[in-house]
Amino acid sequence: MTAEMTRRTVSLAQALFAVFLLLVWKAPVSAGPRTRSPTPYYGIPRLAPGLFWVSSVPIGLEVHSGDSPTPLKKVLGRTPLLVKARDLDRFVTVTIQKAEFGKDLPNMLAFLDFTCRMTHSTIFQGVDAGGKEIQEDRARAITYPVRPDSPVIIALFQTKDHSLADLDRLYPPGANFRFSEQNLPERLAKKGVPPEFISAGIRLLHRGGKIALPSARGWDVWSIAEVTPSGQVELLDPPVPAK
Repeated sequence: MTAEMTRRTVSLAQALFAVFLLLVWKAPVSAGPRTRSPTPYYGIPRLAPGLFWVSSVPIGLEVHSGDSPTPLKKVLGRTPLLVKARDLDRFVTVTIQKAEFGKDLPNMLAFLDFTCRMTHSTIFQGVDAGGKEIQEDRARAITYPVRPDSPVIIALFQTKDHSLADLDRLYPPGANFRFSEQNLPERLAKKGVPPEFISAGIRLLHRGGKIALPSARGWDVWSIAEVTPSGQVELLDPPVPAK
C-alpha cells in the first residue's frame, strides 16, 4: 500500500509539473507600449543623377510619360513618384479623375498653374445598352516639360474657385516640404498677396510644395510659389503674353 501511494504521489507531482510548464510556455509576453505608425512623408527626396520626382496637389494621381493622358501611354505610377530619366519622354502628364478632384471638374483652362505646357479634358463617348449615345466627363490632366536642370515636377490642380477651406482638403497632411520662412511673408506682401493668403499659403506650401496666390487685384493677376530641392521658395510670375 505504501509503495502504491508513493507511486501515485510521484505521478501526481509529475502531472502538476507538466501543467505548470504548459502554463509557463503559453503565458502571453507583453508587447510593450504601442508605437504609432510613422506619418507618411511626401516631400522632395534626395535625387541622384538621372532621377526625376513627380508629385501633385492632391497626391495619388496617375503619371504618364508624354504629352497625352490617354491609356495608350503607359502609366508609370502615382504621385509622389520617383522616375528614371530614360522612362520619360520630353513631357510628363498627370491625370486627375472626377472622384479624386472632390467636386465637379472645372474647365480645363481654369487651372492656375502657368508653369505647365498644356491642360487636357478626357470625355468618354460610347453607347449604352439601349443603343443611346452617351458622353461622360471623366478626367482632367496637366502636361509639364521634362528638363534636366529641373528634376522636380509638381502638378497643381488649383483653380480660382478653390476657397482656402477647399485647398486645406486638397493638400496632403504633414510638414513635407522644409524651407526657411525668413522674409517670405514680406516677399509675398510685395506681390500684393492678401494677408490671409500669406499665412495660409505658407502653411500649405509646407504640405504640398506649390501653390497659386492672388494679388491685390484678386485672381486677375496671381503668382506661383514653389519649393525647390535646395529648400528655397521661388515666386513665379505669369509669362507676358506675346504681342
